[in-house]
Amino acid sequence: QTRLRVMQSNGGAISAQLAGREAVRTVLSGPAGGVIGASAVARALRLQRAITFDMGGTSTDVSLMDGAVGYRSEWAIDGLPLKVPAIDIHTVGAGGGSVAWIDDGGALKVGPQSAGANPGPACYGKGAVATVTDANVVLGRLVANAFLGGRMPLQAARARAVVGRVGAPLGLSYERAA
Repeated sequence: QTRLRVMQSNGGAISAQLAGREAVRTVLSGPAGGVIGASAVARALRLQRAITFDMGGTSTDVSLMDGAVGYRSEWAIDGLPLKVPAIDIHTVGAGGGSVAWIDDGGALKVGPQSAGANPGPACYGKGAVATVTDANVVLGRLVANAFLGGRMPLQAARARAVVGRVGAPLGLSYERAA
């Protein structure tokens, strides 16, 4: 017989019934799973210290492992205090789909707006606004013809165009990027 288990914010697993009664235990369960997986890889590589990096569409989660996974018992989500055990994960509001823009004072900002999965970043072929993913294509961190093993070529020209529109008021040029 198979039992459904649900990941908790502390990296452990609980029954679906308990998760339903105490959903607060699962608030950071996705990122916690990433840290637990990274911890297993670090142990296999005999690394005592590691930093995890988990970029999604709208946010990026990081955690420091210094000999072991770090934990905390008090934390907050969107300013709401929580008092349940959790892996020590820090989230920033900038993921691959986060939109870049210039504020009224002329400063470059990223997020909290997101291009979403559809249309997505401009380099995916449908989006029309600059995202973190588009910037990574322009900077050469994502290779346009090697994305997903070459199964999803990225449109570097579209990425350069939208990133250029954001950078233009700042006097930035992206002509060198391939």
